[in-house]
Amino acid sequence: MSRGSNSAPNYNDLLKKTEHYDKDERYMAISDLCEALKRNAAHASAENNAAASSSSPQIDSQTERRICSAVLSLLDDSSNDVQTVAVKTLGVLLMTVQEEQVTEIADRICGLMLDPSKSALRDVYAIGLKTLVETVPDEMGNTVSHRLSSRLVNGIHTNSNTSPSSSPSSGDDKNSEEIVLACLNVLTDLLTRFGSTSNSIKMQHEPLLNATLSQLASPRPIVRKRAGTTIGVLATVISDTLLHRLVERLLDQIDLASGLGKSGKKRARIAHKTDGSKSLASSDLRAADTRSLIRTMCTVSGTVGHRLNQGHIDRIVPIFLRFCDPADADDEDYDSDEPMDSDDVMAGMGEEAAAAMQIELRESCFAGFESFVLRCPALIRPHLDQIVYSALAYMRFDPNYTYDDDDDDAEDNDEEEEEMEEEEEDEYSTEDDMSDEDDDNNWKVRRSAIRTLTAVVEATKHDPSKLWIDEFAWRQNSEKKTTVAGALVNRFKEREENCRVDIIECFTRLLSYTVSASSAGVLVLASCTSMDDDALAASGAVVVDLRSNVSSAIVKATEKQLSAKKGGERSKSSAIALLSTLCLAPGGIGSSEQISSVFRHVKTILNADDDANTRRHSAVNSKSLKLEALCLVRIMLSCKKHDAADIKNALLPILLSDICKCVQEDWYKVISEALRVLMEIPGLLVLGSATKAEKDEVATSLYDAIEPRLSEHDLDQEIKECALSASASLVSILHASLTPDQKNKILSLLLERLKNDTTRIAAIKTLSRVGKAAKSSEDLELTSVMNEALEQLALLLRQQSRSLKQSALECIDTLVICLPGSDFDMDEGLFDSVLKDLGEIISDTDLHLCHLSLSASNSILKARPSTGALVKSHVLPASLDLSKSTLLQDPALASLLNLLEQMIASGAIGFDELQKLLEGQMAGGGSKGSKQVISNLAQCIAAIALASPAANQEKFIKSTISAIKPSSADVEATQLNLLVSGNFGRKVDLSKMKGVAENMQKIYFESFDSSNEDIKHAAALALGRASVGAIDPFLPALLSALEGSSGKKQYLLFSSLREFIHCYRQTEGSDLSSSVPMLLPPLEMNCGNDEEGVRAMVAECLGALACLEPKAILPVLKKLATDDTDMKVHIHWTVGNAVKFAIGGQINPTELAPFMPTFIELLKEDDLAVKNVALLMVYSAVH
Repeated sequence: MSRGSNSAPNYNDLLKKTEHYDKDERYMAISDLCEALKRNAAHASAENNAAASSSSPQIDSQTERRICSAVLSLLDDSSNDVQTVAVKTLGVLLMTVQEEQVTEIADRICGLMLDPSKSALRDVYAIGLKTLVETVPDEMGNTVSHRLSSRLVNGIHTNSNTSPSSSPSSGDDKNSEEIVLACLNVLTDLLTRFGSTSNSIKMQHEPLLNATLSQLASPRPIVRKRAGTTIGVLATVISDTLLHRLVERLLDQIDLASGLGKSGKKRARIAHKTDGSKSLASSDLRAADTRSLIRTMCTVSGTVGHRLNQGHIDRIVPIFLRFCDPADADDEDYDSDEPMDSDDVMAGMGEEAAAAMQIELRESCFAGFESFVLRCPALIRPHLDQIVYSALAYMRFDPNYTYDDDDDDAEDNDEEEEEMEEEEEDEYSTEDDMSDEDDDNNWKVRRSAIRTLTAVVEATKHDPSKLWIDEFAWRQNSEKKTTVAGALVNRFKEREENCRVDIIECFTRLLSYTVSASSAGVLVLASCTSMDDDALAASGAVVVDLRSNVSSAIVKATEKQLSAKKGGERSKSSAIALLSTLCLAPGGIGSSEQISSVFRHVKTILNADDDANTRRHSAVNSKSLKLEALCLVRIMLSCKKHDAADIKNALLPILLSDICKCVQEDWYKVISEALRVLMEIPGLLVLGSATKAEKDEVATSLYDAIEPRLSEHDLDQEIKECALSASASLVSILHASLTPDQKNKILSLLLERLKNDTTRIAAIKTLSRVGKAAKSSEDLELTSVMNEALEQLALLLRQQSRSLKQSALECIDTLVICLPGSDFDMDEGLFDSVLKDLGEIISDTDLHLCHLSLSASNSILKARPSTGALVKSHVLPASLDLSKSTLLQDPALASLLNLLEQMIASGAIGFDELQKLLEGQMAGGGSKGSKQVISNLAQCIAAIALASPAANQEKFIKSTISAIKPSSADVEATQLNLLVSGNFGRKVDLSKMKGVAENMQKIYFESFDSSNEDIKHAAALALGRASVGAIDPFLPALLSALEGSSGKKQYLLFSSLREFIHCYRQTEGSDLSSSVPMLLPPLEMNCGNDEEGVRAMVAECLGALACLEPKAILPVLKKLATDDTDMKVHIHWTVGNAVKFAIGGQINPTELAPFMPTFIELLKEDDLAVKNVALLMVYSAVH
């Protein structure tokens, strides 16, 4: 359009141009009209935009009608391009015009679509009507559905042709077929969008059902298939009554079929004898109709399987088994030349067509079984054994080929035949490709049976033990039996690759679910010869034994796939995936012989390009297969399920050189995966007790493979990162086997990568790993790169990236610990820069980075005490500001305490000076009165006091005690001193200081009488903490005070007891068993206290004690939980809370489990508060 995009369009001009004789003008006109309508729709949706409304006025009703007529007229334009844009414009138009125009459009297009004379443009009209259904506003859905549904149903009835004798090639029949297909298509979309919301559709459910069901008898396959799809959508919205009627009608028709095979027909005759009326009409049902009915039944079960009832399933399964009876699979398998019964050769259908129909019927039945198993797992369970038996029989249904299943020496014969065929394979490869077996479609039946077994595996994934244990007859009237797992492994020899891949993947999924179930404790995988099977059986555990024959059979079967020259890449890929999954099971792939054999097959795959005989099979041995083979090797090395010595002894001579060669490949994924494999090898050598010579040889090979990739610059990012990881593993583990030049070369390359923006994070992680190894080894020195590495890391601390800062801080913390003695020529100015940057990071805006920065500063001070002045200058001011933050807690607080202790220990600052600085933080206006700040400062002061010389400690604590004045007006100072004394007493036995313990007890008990609640709370915490360091003087006094206390003081004393227990739990090597007899009586006595606050404290004490001494406390709680006294409501409430706190405190689940049934009984209490507490207890246990 020539006008600006913001000017109002001239609809009159556009409408005139739509009638132009030139198709190009019409095309441009309808295109411009479409764009104008889009802008109008966008402006109309922005109702609050006044400017938009003024620039694009609404279209009046007359213009709307003219536009609708013009667009509809262009739907039958002579130009296909114009028609296409007209359909597109129709979708935009429906969003803007009034409801009246929408109904007119719907009527017009529907009429054109149903008009027999418009066959040439029916596809266009159908697309237009589908566009209308998809784009019409939701509020118009009911109106549109009302106008369309009845007309579409009438169109189906009017044009239906269910007579099998009619000729589908005649013009009228073809025209009618097109109308029916178009109606079914539109109905499907209409039901999908408005089937559950439109009242008009709901009123038409029954006519719609009858109309679509009638089309299942159409002579045209495409009509039957389309009708089945529509029925599947309709089934999701109809009522349960109609759904029941639909299923019964489908089953009634399927039940008329005579079945397939001898056994299937026998089943049908027996069923028909019970209902003679059905047998009279059985001859009228065509096999094509049966197939369509079965397919429709599968579609219905797939969409609404959860709505089917047990009666439906009980009737469906026997009917379906007529077409896939296991006995028929065995009969046809044994005698493929037997002529087909005359009943199977339908009128107008030859033997080949009848055989194809049988294949399709069986395929449809198994598709139905698959759907039932996945959608109705509970309902199908009674029939699951029959379905599995049938699927196992038809999984090997291959009447045109003999597998020698019954030959005991089949495996040996197969091996001999394979050796003979290898010489002749290439000569006759072209002739083999021309085999007549290309016309054999029985593989479709086998594939559908395999998919049914896959559905069974999926449905039983939480407990797949039955698939390993339950046995089924391998053939009809045969004594040989097999499990599902065994049958799957036996069928790895399937000749059709699609089926073979499905079989391997099905077994892989079964094995994966079995390993997961074993991890969850549902079953036990017996793969270790040292396991006592009798003991496992006696314990009632379900044991799945992989060690006898299963593991070896799996490995042997997968090796045949890997070694088959004519095997497809998908088969080999599936075999590799199965071996990778087997590595997760206990015992892994198996013995050293099996490991060596697998490695030899992997070697063949990795060397495919170097082998002249296999180069012609490049499609099989592709790069992706190499990648998967390398992934398998990496999993075998890292899974820890094999004997490390076996893996090492097989890997080094067979595969190491080939893996190193893969690092020089062209595809970046293969290179990266090869580097990941090399990364696992150094650790394997350590676990496998490799000799010095082996380590030296492997270290040289790894260096030669990794170093070129580490030094190259123009590489994929993934290769660079993997090369860094591999070098970290090599240097950190095998550094003793590397020459100094080799180590220095790798370290210098790490520095180069550290300076590069894209690789610096990976390089930092590599340096951190090397630094950790250097801490514990004298053979690995980082002196050659230390100065430059710290300088680069200090620069990275100034970057904005948080992840980069975090990695750099962790690396600095690791590297500085590796600093050699003071004789090492270290740039002292570098520490000034590093500590300055560290001090700038210390802030409560990011406590994790703050924690890492404090830890790095502490490490620097430990490694270089001479940096004390720099730490005091750059780090201490920020640390003091942090100490008065209300957000300070957990790791950041612990790191701050460690740094302050180290500053005192290294002499960076005097104790008195640092104490005054910390006490001075109380004067900060923002922190005054904050309990969290006072608590943090008290911990800081106590920490530096503990780091000071022992001679000063007694003086410090006495001065602190003397400064405590419970009646003082300076409440914050009193709180601080109380908490300092408690934190100090937690680490020091105050009973060894003359008179200190007695004075502190006196002050604490006096503080309980203070008028200030904060002082009372601080005194309670201090008393509990001081009791940890000196139990003998404090704990008896605390318990004695509890005997005669009540009210608020009792609550405070229990708070002290709770603090004592919590702090004692955090003490290493804590053992409170000797004190439990003293603690239990006051706790038991107050379980029924009238004060809820006191009971809550008692519950916390009992919960914490239960974590410390479960054998002593849990029986007491069990006894209290069954208490039947007058105070039982309060007691049971306390017990429920105590168990909840014990669970939250990480009590040993094994200790708690025997008592949980008693505690769960609290849910049955009548009191609502007890029920609530019991429910919270259960929530804690669940989470």
